Amino acid sequence: MTDREAIRRLSLNSADCSAVTWLHFNHNEAIHAIVTHVFGDGPLAEKAEYDLMQRIAALASSYNREEDLEKWLLKCAVSACSLLREELNQKTATAH
Repeated sequence: MTDREAIRRLSLNSADCSAVTWLHFNHNEAIHAIVTHVFGDGPLAEKAEYDLMQRIAALASSYNREEDLEKWLLKCAVSACSLLREELNQKTATAH
């Protein structure tokens, strides 16, 4: 499978585990670096990385074939991580 094939498959079915796994494996270093930068290391980061991949899968239909796929993927990862962090901060603030 190629990255483009994975994105195409996810645009049709965001629950395609093989396509999500492919993208995560193929871009693991960059994705992990983004998650670690935002969430640190540990159980919270592991959960965030899983949630991040689900969000990228849901965004696959927004990918434009004329875009650089790796840049699009990293842009989505940064944006989704920021949203996850904000959501976590809101939950924490609401709990107190």
